[in-house]
Amino acid sequence: MYELDALAYDRRMAMYASTAQAPLPVRQVAPEVRLGRTHREGIGASIYALIERGVARRPDIALQMRGRVVIRFREPYVPTRITFGKRVIRVEDGDFRRPNVIVSGRLPDIVLLTTAPLRMGLPDPMDPRGRVALQKIAAGRVRLGGDPRMARGLVEMMRIEIPEGVPLDRRRKDKRLLPDHGADPLWIDVLT
Repeated sequence: MYELDALAYDRRMAMYASTAQAPLPVRQVAPEVRLGRTHREGIGASIYALIERGVARRPDIALQMRGRVVIRFREPYVPTRITFGKRVIRVEDGDFRRPNVIVSGRLPDIVLLTTAPLRMGLPDPMDPRGRVALQKIAAGRVRLGGDPRMARGLVEMMRIEIPEGVPLDRRRKDKRLLPDHGADPLWIDVLT
């Protein structure tokens, strides 16, 4: 952050007032993302990777988020809690008594929410992936509760961009999980 003494600040503001220009914005530093306590039955480290990537790509959203989020899974995983502070974002396995946002559902459904293209912080109904994600929310398979502005920011922070033209279900059941060297890469291979 830039620090100016009061006199220099007053001179600078007077200069901008005389030229009728707005002052230049002060560059803010994105919060540091830290991994807290982990549990062997938790996936906090994976959520940490998503949040860390999201902060690096969208620091402006990270700077606006303040509060506590918990992600609860229907599978036997330990919930993941995220604390958004001014300087530090902490991701760890555990739960909160009174979070600002609660996300709950099956892990594959929550992952689908992170891969859906967004429009105004919600899955895009004009895209097939967005429609599927909205159907999961409408059916109650994924629930987002609490502060709607913070929930939108969380979805935006965890978003993974999938390249255009990649179908929703690309792999066949009889194929190997990993593509051969001659095949087109899967969207997850593009990310890594």
